[in-house]
Amino acid sequence: MLEKDILDSISNAVVTVPGVASFANFTAKLESELKTDDISKAVEITTADTTNRVKVHIILINGVNISDVVKEVQIRVKYELEKLSQFVRNYIVDVAVDDLIVI
Repeated sequence: MLEKDILDSISNAVVTVPGVASFANFTAKLESELKTDDISKAVEITTADTTNRVKVHIILINGVNISDVVKEVQIRVKYELEKLSQFVRNYIVDVAVDDLIVI
C-alpha cells in the first residue's frame, strides 16, 4: 500500500488542474471501470535510491490542450511530492491520459 500522505498530495495537486475530469483506474478491463475516485488505483510508484518514479493516470475533458494539462499535472505533482519529502528525494512524474470525455 502506498503511503497515504503521498497519495493525498498527488490527489490535492491533480484535482486543482483545469481540464482534468478524474483519475483513471490503470487496472480497468472495461471502459465502465476506468473512472475512479480511489487514487490508489490511479497511481503507480517505483522507488530507487534517491529517486521515485510516479505515474499518474488521468481522464481529461475533451477539447483541452492535452500537452498543457499534462505539463501542469507533472509540475504540481513533482513540487508537492518533493515538498512533502522536504526536498531530499527526487521525483520523476509521468502522466498517462487514459481517456477523454465530453462534458
